[in-house]
Amino acid sequence: MSRTYCLDPFAPRRRRTRVVRIGGVLIGGEHPVAVQSMTTTDTLDVAATARQTLELAAAGSQIVRITAPTTAAARALGEIRAAVRAAGCDVPLVADIHFQPAAAMEAVRHVEKVRVNPGNYVDGRAFRQREYGDDEYAAEVQRVQDRFRPLVREALVRGVALRIGTNHGSLSDRIMNRFGDTPAGMVESAVEFLEVCEDESLRDVVLSMKSSNPQVMIQAYRLLATRLAARGWDHPFHLGVTEAGAGEDGRVKSAIGIGSLLRDGVGETIRVSLTESPVAEIPVARRLVRLCVPATRHDEGGGDGADDACATPTAALPFDPYTYARRASDAVPFGAHRLGAGAPVLAMIALPPGFAARDDGAARVARLATPAEPGLPALEGVLLPAADAGHADALRRAAPGLAVTIDDPSRDDACGERREICGGTAVSLRAGDVGAHRALATRLRREPLIVHVDLPDDADDALLVAASVAGPLLTDGIGDALRLGGRHEPERLLELVLSVLQSTRLRSSRTDYIACPGCGRTLFDLETTTRRIEERTGHLPGVKIAVMGCIVNGPGEMADADFGYVGSAPGLVNLYARKEIVVRNVPEEEADERLIALLREHGVWREPAAITAEA
Repeated sequence: MSRTYCLDPFAPRRRRTRVVRIGGVLIGGEHPVAVQSMTTTDTLDVAATARQTLELAAAGSQIVRITAPTTAAARALGEIRAAVRAAGCDVPLVADIHFQPAAAMEAVRHVEKVRVNPGNYVDGRAFRQREYGDDEYAAEVQRVQDRFRPLVREALVRGVALRIGTNHGSLSDRIMNRFGDTPAGMVESAVEFLEVCEDESLRDVVLSMKSSNPQVMIQAYRLLATRLAARGWDHPFHLGVTEAGAGEDGRVKSAIGIGSLLRDGVGETIRVSLTESPVAEIPVARRLVRLCVPATRHDEGGGDGADDACATPTAALPFDPYTYARRASDAVPFGAHRLGAGAPVLAMIALPPGFAARDDGAARVARLATPAEPGLPALEGVLLPAADAGHADALRRAAPGLAVTIDDPSRDDACGERREICGGTAVSLRAGDVGAHRALATRLRREPLIVHVDLPDDADDALLVAASVAGPLLTDGIGDALRLGGRHEPERLLELVLSVLQSTRLRSSRTDYIACPGCGRTLFDLETTTRRIEERTGHLPGVKIAVMGCIVNGPGEMADADFGYVGSAPGLVNLYARKEIVVRNVPEEEADERLIALLREHGVWREPAAITAEA
């Protein structure tokens, strides 16, 4: 199994990359991971965009991206840059280009970096099925590369960096017809453009592989890293989960995708894309870097303790980095539940010391173990501190079927593994980090594995640690149960468990939203609209709804959603079922009700009162 996507999946080391200059910011090599964001103002409103750029820089954004959908918007970048520099701010500016090569050729005159999306830059996207012969396909590749080459040459002359940014769901028809909407297609699309940069000797190039699905995003970056290594290329990566959404869901999705790669030493710049003010993205991104970036050593040697008795054979990997599959394990009874053998990943928590002894402790645990609706996940197992073992029977009586185990340190072996017995035997590890859990999965035979993560006390750090440690393991297929512990209320611990299971798409307990963060192309107030739709539809577990501000992010990038709410023109919305437009140009004031009518037509709408009565 190839391991070239990172230096060591068991003891992280930063991936070796070239250094790329973006204005006064250096990324890659030994330089720290840089944090960036994007303006949401109309680019033609120079004063507003310059003001928001300054706000982002003051908040800690080291690079600021601005959309340039037209040549007029691209020209405005020059005025924006002048206003920002006049204010004494030297933050590098990036032009975001999708459809217009002419806009890119204008933008490269005014900014420090230009981002192009190879899925719709020159190549077409009409969602048509077509077979390409090899010669015809090669000719189309050559045509696309020839159209891209002038921008590469101009960037080289002006000392401007480029980002080749591929998005899942916005691949061209040509790529889709040969590779499908897959990580392999995303990588192929980027490599076609990268070949031109290499041919023209442009070194300052960054790559990105974004998706609203963290698992797809992780696989695409890994595949890209492996593909580049095979060709001897060392370009740095910009990481992001696109359309992550708002609030806790957006933070959890971002931490799973970005955190997984950072913990493996992959990634040189990041953006946390939230459907909120872009300033709110910066502290989240900075926390992720602090929590997830490994040591900056780039040597090929093993991690600390490589000669330890618990070291993992370097040839073994307990997962396929590029394709999801659950780790094979035997089924064992765990309370009233089944653990392992492909059964649903169980939701568990470690109870804080003394909680089970409280007068309301058993009743609160029983409420957590009662599903909000039949078929939805709820608390399925608890770990009791050894001092509270005498309360185990009371918990079982209050919540029949709940798996209750005792935290007995005497069961630890030399590697920190612990055997847990509750009708069957499973294995857990209290080390809590990604590499140690991977190593444990390699050493086990077919015993079920409980992913156990003790969370820090800080609430914001706890959320990001839960997602960035447990999320990568679950997306790799490692783990038959997720258990979070720490000095937090049990309700909060379970809430985080369910959030991680939801965002890894292993268990669904609520509606899933795919919402873009907004930019100067957005045709309505994304934050308000998304919040309003969540209030109306948030009681539909298992349903995925996309809220997209413009046609650039829809319909392609919302292809993973069941239903879509997409801006089509100022004040107008298109409604989608999967990739198909089913209602065009609905006035925005009518769109919410039309969306609910669409949900009814497809048989997924339920009245909140009816759900409450059933529960």
